[in-house]
Amino acid sequence: MNGPRVMLIIALLLGSLTAFQARAQDAAAHKAWMDDAIDLQDELREQLRAQAGDKAADAATKIEKILAKTQAYWAAKRADDIVTIARESRTLATAIATAAKSGKIDEANEAFAKMNARCNACHDLHPEKR
Repeated sequence: MNGPRVMLIIALLLGSLTAFQARAQDAAAHKAWMDDAIDLQDELREQLRAQAGDKAADAATKIEKILAKTQAYWAAKRADDIVTIARESRTLATAIATAAKSGKIDEANEAFAKMNARCNACHDLHPEKR
């Protein structure tokens, strides 16, 4: 009688450990995306200053892709407020890319400032502590 109970307890513990490891890996992946996004924001800022529209558009497109993964990550965690910010930031990243590619650097800079404000708003909420 004790054998099946022990096996059940072991199975539950192993399952919990596996779930914990998966969450830790997801969190590590998300942190890596955010580190990449910071680097891309710096690159985007430099390309906008240089008025290099195509290069700025490329950086903005890469940021949008990271934000898409970020949006999905927080949707899985049911963090609706963070999902909203990620979605808004994606829209702004797309606007930056479109404006930059069209040579509308002033418009791209305006969208970039708004996107940075949305990113900062998310960071101020410290969703990683949830």
